[in-house]
Amino acid sequence: MVSFAESSNRSSGIIFIFDNGDKWLSDYARSLFIVVNHVIISTCICLFGIVGNCINITVFLKQGLRRSVNLSLCAMSLSDLFGLLFQVWHNFCLDPYLDLADLPVNFMEIQYLTAGCPNVIMVRITSWITMYITAERCLSVLTPLKIQRIVTFKRTAVILLFVVLLNVSSFLPLYFSMYLSWNFNPNLNKTKLGVSINSNKLVNEGIMNRFQASLAIIAFILVVIFTAILAINLKRKSKWRHGVTSNKDQQEAMSSRESKTVGMIIVVAVVLIVCYTPGVTCSITTSFNPDFGITGKQANVFHAVWSFCFLFHTVNSSINILLYYRMSSKYRTTLREIFPISKKRSGQRKNTHNGSDNL
Repeated sequence: MVSFAESSNRSSGIIFIFDNGDKWLSDYARSLFIVVNHVIISTCICLFGIVGNCINITVFLKQGLRRSVNLSLCAMSLSDLFGLLFQVWHNFCLDPYLDLADLPVNFMEIQYLTAGCPNVIMVRITSWITMYITAERCLSVLTPLKIQRIVTFKRTAVILLFVVLLNVSSFLPLYFSMYLSWNFNPNLNKTKLGVSINSNKLVNEGIMNRFQASLAIIAFILVVIFTAILAINLKRKSKWRHGVTSNKDQQEAMSSRESKTVGMIIVVAVVLIVCYTPGVTCSITTSFNPDFGITGKQANVFHAVWSFCFLFHTVNSSINILLYYRMSSKYRTTLREIFPISKKRSGQRKNTHNGSDNL
């Protein structure tokens, strides 16, 4: 059985060593990365994202979930919300100064099963839902007359359920090989709640890492492909309509609307690529290099690099409310119906604008 090894250093907070081999990054440097990226920056972004996703869910429920797009966006907001909640707990557990409180819990160990992995599951679910949304929009452009028959409410619900089950099941090998337990530490002469590992852990970890890397790569590549196809087709149709429309004002209006749609797709694609590239790269690296893992020789580097990956994932899960509000007039209208204050402020700005026009 493989067990976690722990050592403490009061001057630098806490040190967790999973392997005694040569390390590229010191324990103190890793603690700095964790404090800055997780405890400070990520927690602040998470609080904003939790509120934002609650608003998103409220808006989509108000609009109704019978439309497949609304159902998918609401499911993605739920995934982001749960992911951010797990991330808040993750950030708390990773605080290196919790050791000073001398609590009967080894937070660095339990965070892996109770926070880190559940958060990654939510991130994977979000990426797969995004893949489905882009695929659906791509079909609506390629086959506009058949899209209503192809994409139905029931089919969307079944696909979303499959996405959840697929990504949750990908972590079952890990939870079969690791579990929470009370472990006695002879160095501290104390028993703490931590993690125990079965003898088949290495085999299960190899299977899980490759499966996780495959899921991440598939979703990542397909999102890029679908959004590229959608953008190209929208541009072609925009040029065609511009050529056959005689009314100049109508040409400009149609071109403007479609340009905003293409712009939103490009923004979504760029945000996805930027926020998921670090995590996908790390997943691939871990699947081929076991030393770059939570129990590998370079565990400190693993934690430091993944602190940035989790930070990017947090940004991706929190920024959607800004994109929806900026690029969807229907979202803004529904939001103002739910929150009268926003509606009143909008009316005041409109009256002020009209008054300046009269002047």
